Amino acid sequence: MNGTRHLPDIRDRQDVERLVGAFYDDVLGDPLIGRFFTEVARVDMAAHLPMMADFWESALLSPGVYRRNALRAHRALHAESPLRAEHFDRWLELWSAVVRRRHAGPVSERAVAKAHAVARALLHNTTGEGRAARPDPGPVLVTIEPSAGHRRTGPGRLRPGSEG
Repeated sequence: MNGTRHLPDIRDRQDVERLVGAFYDDVLGDPLIGRFFTEVARVDMAAHLPMMADFWESALLSPGVYRRNALRAHRALHAESPLRAEHFDRWLELWSAVVRRRHAGPVSERAVAKAHAVARALLHNTTGEGRAARPDPGPVLVTIEPSAGHRRTGPGRLRPGSEG
């Protein structure tokens, strides 16, 4: 072996619980977003960690385990202390780093991809920012030919009863 260790993929509830615990260890100490958990929302981590494990288990392994409304909690938090794109970016950065530090494989990649979707949706639905811009298709040129029985009376105007 060349000195790199093989990381296991996320396989079961225990993996999810350990991942979520490691993530929140990083979050709570983070200077940018930690205060939302410790000072603003004063999250009871003993209750929060199992809920977050339910969420990620539902998202990655067993759909239907999580049955809460995450948006409601984030909107309430935003009302108390405004959330910004940089907060969601940092959350995503921490989550991705913890996932990649501990796991590798298709489920792990899905955990990172799902986090991107979650961050984008929460940002948009709490702040109104962050909606993915659709590519601009450019100008659309539409040519309308006058129908029989109409004639032009000026730029863009047709008069019934005359041919164009």
